[in-house]
Amino acid sequence: MDLSINFKQVTHTYQPESPFAHQALQGVSFTIQEHSYTAIIGHTGSGKSTLIQHLNGLLRPTSGEVVVNQQTITANTSNKALINLRRKVGVVFQFPEAQLFEETVLKDIAFAPRNFGMAADQAEKIARKAAAMVQLPQTVLKKSPFELSGGQMRRVAIAGILAMQPQILVLDEPTAGLDPRGHQEIMDLFAQLKREQNLTVILVSHQMDDVALYADQVIVLEEGKVIAQQTPRELFNRPKWLRQHHLDLPHAAKFAFDLEKQANLKFEQLPLTEDELADELAKYLPKEGEQ
Repeated sequence: MDLSINFKQVTHTYQPESPFAHQALQGVSFTIQEHSYTAIIGHTGSGKSTLIQHLNGLLRPTSGEVVVNQQTITANTSNKALINLRRKVGVVFQFPEAQLFEETVLKDIAFAPRNFGMAADQAEKIARKAAAMVQLPQTVLKKSPFELSGGQMRRVAIAGILAMQPQILVLDEPTAGLDPRGHQEIMDLFAQLKREQNLTVILVSHQMDDVALYADQVIVLEEGKVIAQQTPRELFNRPKWLRQHHLDLPHAAKFAFDLEKQANLKFEQLPLTEDELADELAKYLPKEGEQ
């Protein structure tokens, strides 16, 4: 089965045919290959959140079409026709723990499969497996989710999405509000899940270090249009273009770019991670026995 994602001249207008009409997407076209890790970036108001809500039919195109797992979504697609697709596309919105509501962690994680008609015992079995995936200890499953730490609550919310057994995982600023350690743990968790479950992952982020470290390709949005679709290596080696479009470099690339200007160093291509930066700087260090 073809699990790719295709946007074909997708336009989305909020409150059409009214004085408040706003075109959030304008003729957007791109392809995301199955099992890839794609980052979507752009400054606030560029259309990122509108775009990802088309992936499981929370929003429909005003014109054009979205094809996900061979299912076509248009302006006329019904909610009933989207039930199966919504099982395959799991969306982690910002602060997903705000959607927790059940009396125990286990019941909260099992809610989605139960809601899709799964028997209680089977839903509980899948919920326990999803809890293990996000490294929640078995001892918390009978607790109220509201007794847990913020980081654990977020893991409960993520486990609830994984319990749907999605093939596509959409992450909308999934580490918002977490401290650096929690941020790293959650991003590493998603990378591990992608490898182990062979998922297609789509990440919306303002964190360029995450884009550089995890993504295979980057889609850049500006004013509702796709203005670039490249690998992180290609994109982040265009620092002047990024600056023109109010986008940042990863920290390592920014440091190297500043070094080129201030220390008369020249990098064949900008390093994207701290390890790459260290390797590049090591080339300028004197070898043993040299002055």
